[in-house]
Amino acid sequence: MRNAELVHYAFMAAAIVLEVAANVFVKYSDGFRRRTAGALGIFCILASFTSLSQAVRGIDLSVAYALWGGMGIVLTAFAGRALFRQRLGRVGWLGVCAIVSGVLLLELS
Repeated sequence: MRNAELVHYAFMAAAIVLEVAANVFVKYSDGFRRRTAGALGIFCILASFTSLSQAVRGIDLSVAYALWGGMGIVLTAFAGRALFRQRLGRVGWLGVCAIVSGVLLLELS
């Protein structure tokens, strides 16, 4: 991988991490009753979109969006389990596997 490609994938990784952080902060905000957590959630999603906009300069849009959205969902599910003791059932885990498979297929295409 060339340095330019690495930069775009670094922006993609940042966009994914920021999206997950935004989701966690929104949960912690308790319906935006906790304004600091809510504001951090809004900041993180804006930063995530900014990073995504830089990532798509070097990654195909279909691949970038699938990677961002899919991995954001998967990692948010893991964060929900770790931070909030939320559990997925069998069908939920099947959905996670389907998302990961779809992202991998798009990446390999």
